[in-house]
Amino acid sequence: MKKSLILILFFCAPYIYISAQDTTNSPISMFGIGEPNEGDGGQFAGMGGVGIALRANNFLNNTNPAAITELVPNYFFIDLGLTGAYQRYAQSGDNQNSTIGNLNNLSIGFKIAKNMYAAAFVAPLSSVGYAATKIQDIEGTTNSTTSSLFEGNGGISKKGVRLAYLLGKHLSLGTNLSYVSGTITETETQGTGTSKVTSFKDALYADFGMQYDWKLAKDKMAVIGAVYGHFNDLRQDNTLYVSSTSNTSSTISEDLYRYRQCLPDFYGIGFSYNTMRMTLTADYKYYDWSRMQASKSYVKFRNQQMLKLGGSYLLGNIYRHPVRVMGGAGLSNSYVVVEGEKATNYYLSAGANFMFRNNNTLSFGFKYSGQMNATNGMAQEYKIGVFFNLTFAEGVYRAKLK
Repeated sequence: MKKSLILILFFCAPYIYISAQDTTNSPISMFGIGEPNEGDGGQFAGMGGVGIALRANNFLNNTNPAAITELVPNYFFIDLGLTGAYQRYAQSGDNQNSTIGNLNNLSIGFKIAKNMYAAAFVAPLSSVGYAATKIQDIEGTTNSTTSSLFEGNGGISKKGVRLAYLLGKHLSLGTNLSYVSGTITETETQGTGTSKVTSFKDALYADFGMQYDWKLAKDKMAVIGAVYGHFNDLRQDNTLYVSSTSNTSSTISEDLYRYRQCLPDFYGIGFSYNTMRMTLTADYKYYDWSRMQASKSYVKFRNQQMLKLGGSYLLGNIYRHPVRVMGGAGLSNSYVVVEGEKATNYYLSAGANFMFRNNNTLSFGFKYSGQMNATNGMAQEYKIGVFFNLTFAEGVYRAKLK
């Protein structure tokens, strides 16, 4: 019964997620492919999204596919994560608050053969969610204005398989083979007229990872990791709908050309130092967005850099239900630049996970995000995120896995 429920949950959740993608309410998400998912959440959410050089025997790492070679054999591992957030935006004295929440990650992994491991997963790639009103002067009149309401929703998710191979005793190689897809809807309402653009985007995508671990002493280990993904253009099916509430029979629809959008080149490197109780780790990632095209002259895309630091410490008996406390910090820049305004994003995170029998783990994480170097008049965003994650292990007969 328990296995049946797990299989039903895994195969149904991707469709639930795609139709209810709500992980941002940021005005910046109206540009490009939306607000990218930075890999937050999961078992180590309190460490703020680090993972390139993290390994654990019950950890389905979403950042580096090579890490799953550390999984305990003869177990299926199921990872389920949820996220919620309170967001606040401020610009020129105006404030806006919002709350969001959704499924953040879902995966199942296990050893399939000697030195070979596999997982299936679904996760967000980007999210769009905004509502903004713009006041404009009416041409040919004096002191007359009209307002336009701009709204957007949807996003892109990825679904696929993760494969990893343990080469020798220390080197692990892995890949994610993904189908990326999603629909983004943008609507502009002015008076009785409404124009709506729906854009379905999809692509096949592959990214790669490696980890090398070595023992420094009996109870000390270091890990170095690297990840790489090659850019891929998104196929687009775009349709424009124009309608008026004053004449319901005048709806017009037509195919629409859209500017080039793509998944970026990226590479990253990470390092971790591990003892029986403590883990210290750092990640650096670089995204090349130079191939993206903007439909607005005042919007530019720039390459993105991220630096993340994380640490954790085990409390209690490390062999019997220990508690891991976690902390993290990071800096990054947005890949979207509006009217030349640039700011540095920062975050602070904390969390804990509770380990139970048979490698089951319950995790909580909190993350505060803000901006530095924001100029006067520039929109500023502040966000408090909450993450919940459950890692569940189901044993199988030893004879099934060699």
